[in-house]
Amino acid sequence: MGNRSKSLILSALLAGSFIAASPANALTTFFNDWDSTDFGAGPGFTVVASYEGWTAVAGSGIEIQYNAVAGAPLSGENLVELDSFNNTTMQRAIDAGDYTLSFYYSPRPGVGAGSNGIEVLVDGLSIFSITGPGAGNTVWTQYSLDFSLAAAGTLAFRAIGTSDGVGGYLENVSLGAAPAVPEASTWAMMLAGLGAAGAVMRRRKLAVQFA
Repeated sequence: MGNRSKSLILSALLAGSFIAASPANALTTFFNDWDSTDFGAGPGFTVVASYEGWTAVAGSGIEIQYNAVAGAPLSGENLVELDSFNNTTMQRAIDAGDYTLSFYYSPRPGVGAGSNGIEVLVDGLSIFSITGPGAGNTVWTQYSLDFSLAAAGTLAFRAIGTSDGVGGYLENVSLGAAPAVPEASTWAMMLAGLGAAGAVMRRRKLAVQFA
């Protein structure tokens, strides 16, 4: 088998990997660091009905804290707290697809675990929840979740636990495509191609040994 045949094998392998990695549908992707608005120099907070693509669908609204009024943001000046005046849910529409959701969470400093809970919902169904007691300042931890939607639906975060105006914090929320998993037919094609390439290498080795 010559160089042209080996090139065809490699081309088939690459084509198979690209087919497996291509999403079947357009995906909803975004990144929210909450810093699209400058709320001023002094520390404070504001409660809004919508922000950076999210809409409050339950509770008093999305609380944007700025300039470390009650704990330091992960980055920039702003962070989100969902227990504004009471437990709030913020939601946005997303397309069908396979997703990876990533976000940073911190308990509100000085607040007990019973008030710091945050829950993730996909199409109204809870898929994850987190809480913890607050320390002297924010303690940010990253979480990453994979999920799938067969049809267009919704992604939401909501405050859970005691509805008392203080709760957990969110930062750097992102949604992107989940890593593609090759289909069985693609694996078979890749293995066949590797086997053929191995046979070529063995023949060349034998040719050298017996020349």
